[in-house]
Amino acid sequence: MRKVVVVEDDKFISAIFTMFLRELGHELVGRCSNGAEALDLCHRLRPDVVLMDIHLDGDLDGIQTSEQLRRELDIPVIYVSSDTSSQVIKRAIVSNSYGYLVKPVNKKELGISIDLAFYKHRVDQEQRERERGYRQFISDAPMPLMIIQDGRIQYLNHLALELFKTHYMEDVITLPYLNFVEAEYKDKVEALLNSFKEKGQGFQNELLAMQDVHGQIFHTKISGSPIVFNKKKSLQVTMVEYTDMDYGNRTSVAYKTMIDSMGLPYFITNKSFEVKEISSSKLFNGLNLNGFNLKELEVFEPNETDGIAFNLNYGANAPTLFKGHAIKDMSGEVVEIFFYPTK
Repeated sequence: MRKVVVVEDDKFISAIFTMFLRELGHELVGRCSNGAEALDLCHRLRPDVVLMDIHLDGDLDGIQTSEQLRRELDIPVIYVSSDTSSQVIKRAIVSNSYGYLVKPVNKKELGISIDLAFYKHRVDQEQRERERGYRQFISDAPMPLMIIQDGRIQYLNHLALELFKTHYMEDVITLPYLNFVEAEYKDKVEALLNSFKEKGQGFQNELLAMQDVHGQIFHTKISGSPIVFNKKKSLQVTMVEYTDMDYGNRTSVAYKTMIDSMGLPYFITNKSFEVKEISSSKLFNGLNLNGFNLKELEVFEPNETDGIAFNLNYGANAPTLFKGHAIKDMSGEVVEIFFYPTK
């Protein structure tokens, strides 16, 4: 049984609705003939569904009254009218009504419409609650998050706004995500977005350069996963900011850990081949290399057949070929070079 309010200025039609509702097993909790009375009744009685005539006496018509009810009380409204003009229908659709019945209305149609409106409204409420909870979750998440639909940014949390260097979501939302991606990474990001659109596939730890709302470049690692947001398939994107120094340092530390675990001797130079660090291997006993440029040291001979490599000729030992591995920052610039034996 649903509690129903009828807003109808025709007393004969109102009486018919009263009879239909009783026969359908619903409770008519109130009747009125204008928008102001309807608002007052609904605030006091909190019905489950409202049957609303569109053309009413007074300052508010049925559609205006329905919009105010939705804002203030979130009550589902079914329009009942003999007017099927395109202008009225368009206004009714935009107002997010839960049905439109054309007079004269039969009892069976009325019963079906009331049940559909009631259950659809309940589903909508549950969906909004889930989305409110999700919005709260991503707003408080300890990392930058944004939502993308059809290639456009639809939502950002506070940390994401900080990355974009703005306090106003309006500076970013509804704009294409590609607008904020540096030119050299646009093809890569477009391919990721197309793969998600066509196959629903997410992605992990993709590095790229972006621009904030002021055009300043920042580097980030992004991961994407599919979600439903505002009832549409969407892409949730997490972002981890990487400055050039952060990225180069992290890569360097990881590479040094790997070489140490293998027990290999190594030395490290800057991009100009000046030695900045040397391992404690016995191979380097007696060599003071720090600060020297490899190109100026007689003990090193360039070997062009195997990339950036040098032959170490020291004492009676046979030459040892050291191959270089360049560590680069996010922009591809060489930060330092690791040299380690190839055999």
